[in-house]
Amino acid sequence: MRVSVFGAGYVGLVTATCLASVGHSVICVDVDRRRIAELGRGEPGFYEPNLRDLMSMCLDDGSLCFSSSPEHAVRNSLVHIVAVGTPSQPDGSADVSQVLAVGNTIGKHLTKFGVVVVKSTVPVGTNERVESAIADGLQEREELVPFAVASNPEFLREGKAVEDFLRPDRVVVGARHKRAFNILEEMYRPITSVHGDFLRMSIRSAELAKYACNSMLATRVSFMNEFAELADTVGADILDVARVMGSDRRIGPHFLNAGVGFGGSCFPKDLKATINLASSVGRSMSILSSVCQVNDFQHLTLIERAASLLGDLSGKRIAIWGLSFKPETDDIREAPSVSVIRQLLMQGASVKAHDPKVKWLPLLSSMDQSSFSIHEDKLEAVEGSDVLMLITEWNEYRDVDLGVVTALMRTPIVLDGRNVWRDVKHSGRPYTYFGVGRGESLTQHVLPREMVG
Repeated sequence: MRVSVFGAGYVGLVTATCLASVGHSVICVDVDRRRIAELGRGEPGFYEPNLRDLMSMCLDDGSLCFSSSPEHAVRNSLVHIVAVGTPSQPDGSADVSQVLAVGNTIGKHLTKFGVVVVKSTVPVGTNERVESAIADGLQEREELVPFAVASNPEFLREGKAVEDFLRPDRVVVGARHKRAFNILEEMYRPITSVHGDFLRMSIRSAELAKYACNSMLATRVSFMNEFAELADTVGADILDVARVMGSDRRIGPHFLNAGVGFGGSCFPKDLKATINLASSVGRSMSILSSVCQVNDFQHLTLIERAASLLGDLSGKRIAIWGLSFKPETDDIREAPSVSVIRQLLMQGASVKAHDPKVKWLPLLSSMDQSSFSIHEDKLEAVEGSDVLMLITEWNEYRDVDLGVVTALMRTPIVLDGRNVWRDVKHSGRPYTYFGVGRGESLTQHVLPREMVG
């Protein structure tokens, strides 16, 4: 099947590459000619496991190509996938102008029946506006060409996007025309014949389902973080609480990890958009509003802990491990680390950071290196610090000997923002360790193994 994908960002590039890898002929379109040149050389421009290798394979066999010509892509495709950004506006609503512009562009070049698929995350009713934008594009040419519009929201986790696309839990398609359903079912058959169900529904249901899924996952995160605060106060251990909850089949074990909160390009943006959508139709989303408030507070929980231990943070050196909003990605959008670093700098502390993939933050361009720096070596970032804060749970941080790490520090305080070191193994001098929600009565000065028993 001949497919065009508009947008060579995260969702668009993963979609184009994965569809090409299962046998379709895919043209990926972007207006940025420099970006198109990079992609043509097999350079994704961001880190996502397995994507670069899959891209190279598809470029080599000719199943994937990149173009800056919408006309060429539209006239050589049956399915046209819209995967451009829908960033938050100041009021929290989703800016769908790029989606509508692509719809209009497709209308200007459509010469035969095609299915226009909105994969971007959009508010309910946007697909109908896309339909109008396509019709406007056709009207400019005074032509009548049949087309169908379908909603096909993405459910890709950064760090596991290729796996999620090729082995989905489900493929969701909302449409009004049987022909559109049948074409998209055929497009996804190489995937859904082995993994996941093909779920047909109305366009508006598909649009809302995407927001509902992300809202539920974010709610679980904030729910556990709020209970972690309570656990700390009453002397309980949130890990035990989560173990009990996860063993209940009605709840399940996923997204029950307490920590420093969620970030990324999806949860914060989609929650704001859902709240705005509800407000626009006279409804309130009080639970989601609370989820956002809890998350904003949680970003700063390690700073409060550090201040309770050290008092004034002015002049203190803080080491940060993990800058990306989650492991296996270099995405820093809405990352908790950015909020933490900004607040630390405002309080007069200096920050030395490390991340396996993130080597630059916008903050760096305006900061003196003595106040904020990113280091290639994680131990170099720790040396001489007063506090080590773990923000992102990269695998390479899990097996470190905290005794060795804290021996490099000026003040041996470890604040584990992801409860990675739940079973502390170490050597060397005693140090102070705090997790999130581990309970005041469970937190103590950790003794070296040779001093225990």
